[in-house]
Amino acid sequence: YTQMAAVLGLSALWLMENSLAVNITGSVGSNISVSCSYPETYENNSKYFCQMSGSFAPGDLQCVHTTQPETRSERGRVALLDDTSAHLLTANISRLAPEDSGKHWCGVDIALLPDFTSEIWITVTKGEIHNS
Repeated sequence: YTQMAAVLGLSALWLMENSLAVNITGSVGSNISVSCSYPETYENNSKYFCQMSGSFAPGDLQCVHTTQPETRSERGRVALLDDTSAHLLTANISRLAPEDSGKHWCGVDIALLPDFTSEIWITVTKGEIHNS
């Protein structure tokens, strides 16, 4: 267990070091795109994009999975596309709703090791966003 904790601790530190946490803001009803890059070595692995909802019950985790490169996987208002040549996983969220606010993450499924993940925090605003 200690070795696993050390690995998780290191990956958490690595995530912070690389500041992979992304903050995105969108207004209700708009469409947004979230892209996560991943190491070239994982281009053939399956990928996923998840949303953490209010509680930590397993059923509350909303995920979209993609197992085929260059194909769209859809679930609800989320469409996922894995561009293996660019090593980029893109989630398109359509018609943003207030409940889309909060923590999301992209992940690469890695056998026998902690998955490669990056965090995305989405903030949904009620009105128009004016970028100054």
